[in-house]
Amino acid sequence: MLSLLALPAPAQTPGELRLNDARHRLVIRVEPKDAGFVLWDGDGTPLGALAIEGDRVRLRDAAGALQWTVKRKDFGPQIDDAAGERLYRLRKRTDEWRLEDAAKMVVARIRVREGEAAEIRDVRGATMLTVKRADPEGFVFTTEAGARVAEVAGAQRVAAGLWFGVERFSPAERAALWAYFASLDR
Repeated sequence: MLSLLALPAPAQTPGELRLNDARHRLVIRVEPKDAGFVLWDGDGTPLGALAIEGDRVRLRDAAGALQWTVKRKDFGPQIDDAAGERLYRLRKRTDEWRLEDAAKMVVARIRVREGEAAEIRDVRGATMLTVKRADPEGFVFTTEAGARVAEVAGAQRVAAGLWFGVERFSPAERAALWAYFASLDR
C-alpha cells in the first residue's frame, strides 16, 4: 500500500538555521558545510552555497555561479554583484545600521536594542518589523501591531539573525548577510 502522508520535516541538526513563515512553513534552511553553508528552500531544493573567505562571504547559486559578495569595508559591509559592482552598503552609525543602495540613498534602517531585540525601519523611520529573542537560539519577527510574520531557529545573535527580516532581499541573500554578521562582524 502506498502512503500519501506528508513526511515530517527532519529534526534540526546542530549548527543548522531555519527561517519559517507565519504559518510555520520552512522558507530556507542553512546547513553548515566545510568553511561555509549550503542553502535549501522549504521544499528541499538546493538554492546555493555560502563561502566565508577572509573578510568576505560569497553567495553562489545552485549551479555554482557567483551571485553576491558581502565584504568588509571601513564604513561597514558592502554588497557587490557577480561583476563586482556595488549594489548596497551598510553604514554603521552610533545607534543604527543604514542600508544604502548603489546611489547611496538610504533604503532601510536597522536598530539593535540591548542586543536582544531590533527594529527594521523604512527610510522614513516607520517600523516595518520588530525582532525579539524567542529562545536562546531563535528570534520572532512581528509587525508593529504585534502580528507574527516569521521566526528563525538556530541563530544566536540578534545582530546577525535580524537580517532574515529584511524583505528587500531573497532568502539566499538574507542568509549571506546573516553569515557575514555571524562570522565576520563580532
